[in-house]
Amino acid sequence: MRAYEAVLVLAPTLDEDAVVAFLARARQAIEQKGGTVSTVERWGKRRLSYDIRDFKEATYILLRLKANPIGGTEEFQHLCRISEDVLRHLIVVEEEGSSPMARPDAKPEGEDVGASVPAAAPAAPATPVAPASES
Repeated sequence: MRAYEAVLVLAPTLDEDAVVAFLARARQAIEQKGGTVSTVERWGKRRLSYDIRDFKEATYILLRLKANPIGGTEEFQHLCRISEDVLRHLIVVEEEGSSPMARPDAKPEGEDVGASVPAAAPAAPATPVAPASES
């Protein structure tokens, strides 16, 4: 099994029940191929950098999952492509030893789809970079 992170950008017009229903279908698509969803983090509605389908904001969701490297996320990707509620999606392989994509202000939610949510560690402060000197 390989660890993945998936970010979903959903239409802001979806009500709470529709978001929960979509997450349940996504979980089912992943589990059909033998995978598991470990964490669901709702980042809430955020303003988009540019309009997508005339929407100025969208609902962001982060999924952490484990799936087979070959074909483990195909059904999930297909669901994201055909759903009109998904504006954008991105699935990346989580490399070993890399820090997870957790946001310090994110509200983890797993109870609505049955995921267990680990406690998030505080983010490390950014280190300033000195400008390069001209010679």
